Amino acid sequence: MDLDKLLYLQGVGNGFTDCNGVYHETPTSEREYLLRTMCYEQLAQVSAADYPQWVASRIDELDAQPWTKLLRPLQWADVEHPVVTFQVPAQFSGKLTLTLSAEQQAPIVLTFDVQAAHVSGDYFTRGQSYLERKLSLAPLLAAIDEASPSMGYHQLNLAYADDASSAEQGVLLLAPAQVYGADLARIAPQKRPWGVSLQVFSLWNAAANDAIPTAFGDFAALADTIKILAAQGADFLLLNPLHALPLHEPEAASPYSPYDRRRLHCLYISPSLSAEGQNPLWHELLPKRMPKADKGDWWVDYTQAAHYKAAELKAMFKVFDSYPADHPRRLAFTEFLDVEGAALQHYAIQQAAEAKTPWLKNSEFYCYLQFVAEEQLAQCQQLASDSGMAIGLIRDLAVGAVGSGVEVSQETEQFCTRASIGAPPDPFAPQGQNWGLTPLDPIGLKQHNFQHFIEMLRCNMRHCGALRIDHFMGLFRLWWWPIAESGQPQPAGAYIYYPFELMMAILRLESHRAACMVIGEDLGIVPPEIKAPMTDAGIYSNELFYFCSDGYRYPQYAGFKAPHDYKSHALMMLANHDVPTMAAWWQGQDLLKRHELNLLSQQELQQAQIEREQQRQGVLHWLKDMAGWAESDTTLDAILPAWAKTVASGNSQLYSIALADLLAEVDAINIPGTSSEYPNWRRRYSVPVSQFAAKNLFVDVLTAVRSVRNTHN
Repeated sequence: MDLDKLLYLQGVGNGFTDCNGVYHETPTSEREYLLRTMCYEQLAQVSAADYPQWVASRIDELDAQPWTKLLRPLQWADVEHPVVTFQVPAQFSGKLTLTLSAEQQAPIVLTFDVQAAHVSGDYFTRGQSYLERKLSLAPLLAAIDEASPSMGYHQLNLAYADDASSAEQGVLLLAPAQVYGADLARIAPQKRPWGVSLQVFSLWNAAANDAIPTAFGDFAALADTIKILAAQGADFLLLNPLHALPLHEPEAASPYSPYDRRRLHCLYISPSLSAEGQNPLWHELLPKRMPKADKGDWWVDYTQAAHYKAAELKAMFKVFDSYPADHPRRLAFTEFLDVEGAALQHYAIQQAAEAKTPWLKNSEFYCYLQFVAEEQLAQCQQLASDSGMAIGLIRDLAVGAVGSGVEVSQETEQFCTRASIGAPPDPFAPQGQNWGLTPLDPIGLKQHNFQHFIEMLRCNMRHCGALRIDHFMGLFRLWWWPIAESGQPQPAGAYIYYPFELMMAILRLESHRAACMVIGEDLGIVPPEIKAPMTDAGIYSNELFYFCSDGYRYPQYAGFKAPHDYKSHALMMLANHDVPTMAAWWQGQDLLKRHELNLLSQQELQQAQIEREQQRQGVLHWLKDMAGWAESDTTLDAILPAWAKTVASGNSQLYSIALADLLAEVDAINIPGTSSEYPNWRRRYSVPVSQFAAKNLFVDVLTAVRSVRNTHN
């Protein structure tokens, strides 16, 4: 029984190097448990006695059988050097006929001698040797005065020239060498783009009575924010994931635990931006007793907010439902349904089935909400472009989806529903991290020609200038935790590896099709195998000031690097949603909060406070040497403009600062390692959107940043 070979074919890793550079070998027993997790349904009918035979059969399915086929279902090549890869018996020396049906072009038939394709591999199975050959298309096409196909997905039909019945079909993906926007000078030739990161749900504007509203931030508040930041010279807004969350569970608030990454969260819809909400009939159809909108506070009550928004959305749908069949809005909606197809219908049907209120059990209602949400997000991106932003919105793609959601239930064969994504044990989390997200299955992806991955990218590259991919390492490998059986302890996890090269080719192609830049969040343990491919593909890395340190070279600055040492092809962030706000960090409030939440013992708190003071002094020394800082006032209001400006002056081509820091917020939007202990993803900003520009710190910091970013270095 060649178990090691099957574990390799399934992508089950045999070990990893931790954050301290220590290698940990994964025992075979733990790897085999992951194998059984991945193949749970197949193995359910296999006895212990038949297990060795199953292993052999699975190896044959994954490794040997593809060699007996003329074409693999999906292959990729560089668009500048298009080649078709195929397999034939080693003794075959005749001709083959290839029909190439390039996108939006008439089919081209090419008959060629097999010797025209060079040998690139070999395999022996079932008493037969097979050769893998690569056929360069350019010479053959040039010989018949045909141009090489452009980037895209092209249909292939290959057969032995004397046997048409031997024909097999496949897809040739021709990908560009780099993602869209890799050459930033073409997008922003006169400056180095900068922007602001924010949580859309945290935005708000004062109600008529100047109270904090019940509903959380929506696309109207985002549009107002775009106008304000565009006036300040910003080039982009980096948003939290906008993925659909379960509407029947409004307290499931984390944007990184999505119900379906292909859909938008309906509660971001603003009636004021929709044709239906602007219709006088909408006001008449609102319930006579609307949920109160004047009892909000700094923390979003999602149940109350969802109840309030649902009443508005219901009235919008009633207006829409009153339109005749030939109304322009009806026609546009029908076209939207045709484009979105079965995936949208599945989402709507499942969301309707899970609704707890009878009037919400209408699947067309959820289709309509997606129609409006997509429309409003498009309006926001168009507004950003019209306002002069070089990039506009940057969307965020979560690393996985919750197992109970539509995305997983619709595409079960492309997910492993008996495992969860997380991270291995380390000094900061001795038990490891379990994020409660269902991973894509690498074998399932291959067997379905990566259709879900492609669809997910397309949906998230809409209506934006760039896409940030959270935990970019997940395209290469993900840590899986098998879901424990009831009453049993948590089984050990391991890294599962993915078809990285093919997924990167898809990413590069889809990026160009959507005219969407790509930022790969590569913080944490980054496998060395992905660094060069990211750079070569023009994908922007992600730097964070807190972690951009080198204690050996810069001990006098508590390790904080000089700005000229920042990565060039990267997005430098002063802070993000997983670290303390600048105000909390500078004042040490984050340490006190972690102690209050029992995340730090008293002894750990004291040690952390000593280290934090050393870091503060390092920052002050850093500011003195890097920016000529010589002020005696060391409050955050005094130093943040110089701090933000100095980081912004660094080597990174993209730069962002968090809106929370521009407003001197102390409360974190999210504290990693907590769930019910802290109200994550619920904090409103302390200032309404309309008053952002009235804050001295907001204006001072952005003025300082603009002074060093709006001239091309």
